[in-house]
Amino acid sequence: MHIALFGGSFNPPHLGHVLCALYAYKTAQVDEVWVLPSAEHPYGKDMLALDQRLEMCEAAFAGLSFIRVCDDERHNEGGKTYNLIQQLNERYVNNQWSLIGGTDTAQDLPNWYKGDELQELIDVIAVPRQGYDHDSDSALPAISSSLVRERIQAGESINDLVPQSVIELITARVYYK
Repeated sequence: MHIALFGGSFNPPHLGHVLCALYAYKTAQVDEVWVLPSAEHPYGKDMLALDQRLEMCEAAFAGLSFIRVCDDERHNEGGKTYNLIQQLNERYVNNQWSLIGGTDTAQDLPNWYKGDELQELIDVIAVPRQGYDHDSDSALPAISSSLVRERIQAGESINDLVPQSVIELITARVYYK
């Protein structure tokens, strides 16, 4: 199987994430997209607990049969993509892996931990985004988790940024206040 890995903090997951997964699925002809919330933020920023973000990801991607929300990052000490791919290759020997990221990810991959070796193991499905890819007609909207959190903290609506099921979880659990 050809699996597209979609990692990130998902703090919280938003419509940009859903569109990104859908874009990769439709354009790269993968069998599944695995959503992998990071256990720790790569730059040490505060995040909700992994289990809370996993629950929100389940809600955000519910109904999309090609999506699988995974907790593999829970066991990926240090959060290095190379290590994750090595672990996945040991468990799923017949799978082919791609990484979903922005066009900046595709360009920056050689600078990642063991980047040269990582490029031998995976390819990048580069998703064009507004604010980064000015010449792309298919660039996805500029939505960020930080914008969602800012709106919540300001008491503003996030209805145009987040799936309703995630809004319900955020409201019920009083996240990001």
